[in-house]
Formats: sequence, C-alpha cells, structure tokens
Amino acid sequence: MSAIVRYVIKMMPYMMLAIPAYLIIRTIFVKVKKIKVNWYREIVMFAFAVFVVGLASQTIIPKIEIGENGFAIAQNGIHETNLIPFRVFVETYNEVFVNGHVTYFLINILGNIILFMPFGLVIPLLWKVSCKRTLVIGFCTSLFIEVSQMFLKRVTDIDDLMLNTMGVLLGVMVYSLLKRCCKTLIGKFETFSEPV
Repeated sequence: MSAIVRYVIKMMPYMMLAIPAYLIIRTIFVKVKKIKVNWYREIVMFAFAVFVVGLASQTIIPKIEIGENGFAIAQNGIHETNLIPFRVFVETYNEVFVNGHVTYFLINILGNIILFMPFGLVIPLLWKVSCKRTLVIGFCTSLFIEVSQMFLKRVTDIDDLMLNTMGVLLGVMVYSLLKRCCKTLIGKFETFSEPV
C-alpha cells in the first residue's frame, strides 16, 4: 500500500500546478465561447483534467532533477519493451504467490485498470461520445503513452495497453449502468454538454 501512496505523492505537485492553470484557461474559454455554466459538469471536468495531469506526470512527462546546473531531465533508468502479451500475469503470479509481493498485483494489474476507468466513465458523461468511440479514445490514449515511454527511459508494455483498455471498458460499463439506473443524475451533466 505504501507504493500506491508514493505514486500519489509524486503526482501531487503536478496536480497542484494544474489547478490554477486549468481554472484560468477554463474561465477564459467559458467567457469567450459564452457557454452557460453547468456546475455539475464543471466540477467533474475540473477533477478529470487534474487527474489526467497527474497520470501524465507518472507516464509521459519527463522526470525533472534539480542539480548544480539548475533544472535538467533525469537521465537515470533504462528503457524496457515488452511485446509479449499476458507476460504481466505470469510475472504477477510469481511475485504474489512465490515471492509474496501483493503490491505487485495492486500496481501492475489493478493500477493499470483503475487508472483508465475515469476515461470510460467521464468522456461519455461530459461530451456525449458513444461507448465505442470512448473505447477508441481510451485505447489511443494508452497507445500514445506506451509509444512515448520508448523515448523516456520507462517501460513500454503491451500488457499495460490491454489492461488500460480494460479499465476504459469497465468505466464505460459503469457509465452505461448509471445511465440506466440514474437518468436524472446523468441528465444534470448532459443538459449543457459541449460538442467534441
């Protein structure tokens, strides 16, 4: 669990910087486009934007180090590529049941799924995007991250792509369930939704 807390702590500075930037940009956009403000949408959009910045900070934003010569992009670490599907399941089995490291499962399996569930839930909620198109957006976002990591001394993994897409699918399923069960709640977001 401490590894998850460490990830969240690493994300926080980026997310804190994103808050004022988002508020300024969104305020200008709303004023220029003369959009009628729907506070339900604005709160969810704000949370989603800050979340995306946090996700980017741990996946595609280069790590910055402060040294004697000022700021520099971190050069430590090595790049790895896994193009063998389902390898993560074998590694997870070994780590959890042979070595007793449950955290490995939480980060590599659940983490990759849960981190992308907001894409499946929020995108169709805010922008009236079809479930199929939401899946494509989520898949392409994950693919972009994995390809970008090839140049950032991070791990590019086909299993991450599959697990992320599974997370988007679960998010879409939650959205579909909410749409059937809570039409009034969903309607509050769709009243003034902006086109994509």
